[in-house]
Amino acid sequence: MTYDPATGLWNAMLDLTAGEVKFRANDGWDINYGDSGLDGILDAGGDNIPIPEAGTYVFTMKLGTPDYTYSITRTAYDKRAMFWTDGQTLEINDIGQFTEGYAITKFKNVNKDGSPARFPHPDFVCTDYPVFRLADAYLMYAEAVKRGGGGSEGRALELVNQVRARAYGSADGNISGGELTLDFILDERARELYWEGHRRTDLIRFDKFTTSAYLWPWKGKVPNGAATGSFRNLYPIPAAEMSANPNLQQNTGY
Repeated sequence: MTYDPATGLWNAMLDLTAGEVKFRANDGWDINYGDSGLDGILDAGGDNIPIPEAGTYVFTMKLGTPDYTYSITRTAYDKRAMFWTDGQTLEINDIGQFTEGYAITKFKNVNKDGSPARFPHPDFVCTDYPVFRLADAYLMYAEAVKRGGGGSEGRALELVNQVRARAYGSADGNISGGELTLDFILDERARELYWEGHRRTDLIRFDKFTTSAYLWPWKGKVPNGAATGSFRNLYPIPAAEMSANPNLQQNTGY
């Protein structure tokens, strides 16, 4: 929810069920606004505004105009996009500067209802960490089908859209069969499973971890990203393990 006092423009994105809405002032109904003519202009004490179906809606209201013009537009919104942007810049010029790049708010040390965690700690969270997830299995199935491992293209599409319907809260984010490609599945795994320990192995499996096929800022120690040696697909064997077992041979490149 945002408000620009310079322009008087108020914006909010809300998840709504089918029904009706109305605007009120100061959490009371003595001052309320509806739209009796459904003409995009709020009327004091006007009729409720219909919301035809459940979904995510963008509300825009021009509080700086005498007639309070407004709009309510349904939009497709992926609720997995949990980013903190206040005080952050999108571009990363210094990888050691936390305020460069958007921060992630996927895991918070609170309960589902927003109440404090049972074991609060200033530095660590007590969030349950997902190890096996149904969405991961659905995306595995779709990937196996697209790699020629058998199964049904139709079923793969159905499962991917189930994952996306949960994320969007509706069918607004559903894709078509033509959009279901291996590259799409890799991206969908990033959207669904980020910060859950999958990205490195996913990129290696898709041959994009060290190659130039997929670049990100500071890959290869350059601002725009660059390919790196393929030996980095494997970690080095720790020095302590090498010393403890002389029969071990260090992985190539280390």
